[in-house]
Amino acid sequence: MLSLDGNVLCFATTWQHPISTSVLTAPHRSRVLRRFAEWVAQGAMDGPNEPPLSTEVRRWLDTSSG
Repeated sequence: MLSLDGNVLCFATTWQHPISTSVLTAPHRSRVLRRFAEWVAQGAMDGPNEPPLSTEVRRWLDTSSG
């Protein structure tokens, strides 16, 4: 989940039994996340029957300083 202002990223994953969660402040500073976001913004993850992710990701990239 990304906060409404784009300054906090919260994510979770499950393993066999435990659940891991993390919070990242200022995700726009992460080169890895920005590179991944550029890839997504090119439409790489847009599904045929779903709203496009690329539009929202492009807005995040354009409005966050990096």
